[in-house]
Amino acid sequence: MKNIFSGFAPVAARQTTVHAELFRSGLDDRFLGGLVDFPGRTSQCILVLSGRAYRLKPESEETIVGPAINWGPKSPDTRIKAKAGSNGVIMTLGDATLSNAIGHKPEAATLRLMSAREFTLNLAAKPAILGTITACFDAIFKELDAGQTGMETVIEAQIRIMLVSLWRAGVNEMIEDKSYKAANLTLERFRHLVEAHLRERWPVHRFAAELDVSPDRLHDICSRTLGKPPQRLIRDRLTFEAQALLQRSHQTLDQIADHLGFRSTPQFSAFFKAEVGVPPGAF
Repeated sequence: MKNIFSGFAPVAARQTTVHAELFRSGLDDRFLGGLVDFPGRTSQCILVLSGRAYRLKPESEETIVGPAINWGPKSPDTRIKAKAGSNGVIMTLGDATLSNAIGHKPEAATLRLMSAREFTLNLAAKPAILGTITACFDAIFKELDAGQTGMETVIEAQIRIMLVSLWRAGVNEMIEDKSYKAANLTLERFRHLVEAHLRERWPVHRFAAELDVSPDRLHDICSRTLGKPPQRLIRDRLTFEAQALLQRSHQTLDQIADHLGFRSTPQFSAFFKAEVGVPPGAF
């Protein structure tokens, strides 16, 4: 099919939580996205419009034959290679961008669970879904090219449309029979609760009670799976939100402190300096 992105140069978002680039027909194979990484959990989406791409792991190799979309957590030991003559897009997302895209609507929990798994969906027999996804990428690249105010909001909206389209295409049913341990489900529910109640400043025991597990069990799941205890994950997410507000909003420090649930601006400033190393005003 026609490459609808042919009018756009490979560009990246100016913020640090999303990166998108094209790969176009060429004479040589090409490795993709190897230098793109963000703090914390990172997701990667590969849309192959034509040709094929490979996900190369130390112990295995997966071939993605276009038109198809691959989604999953970005792993440092996995390399992505586009075959010569292939066309498509690769997009890397930080957890904050993905969480903002998923939002807090009733379907958010399902979308977060789906987006945490690895899957490949062939789009040859799904032209409507392919059209929706390519239109979303078209809009994303236009936003990146223009770099106007509100760019991140528009990009996050396009990502949400893509996720809902994949959900409607039956991705959840496709991967339902794969093993998905209860611990991973608890972890995903925890991360969703953190997003939903970040500004309410819930303590760990409140999250554990909501998840119907003990605080020790939640600590064990987070530490074994992500290498960080739940309190550290909460503080990391709160710090990232504070940085985003300082960079992207026109709110005063008092307003940001109140928005994030701090009792006072000095408390917020002390928290931020402890986490980042500089006070919010200097940041």
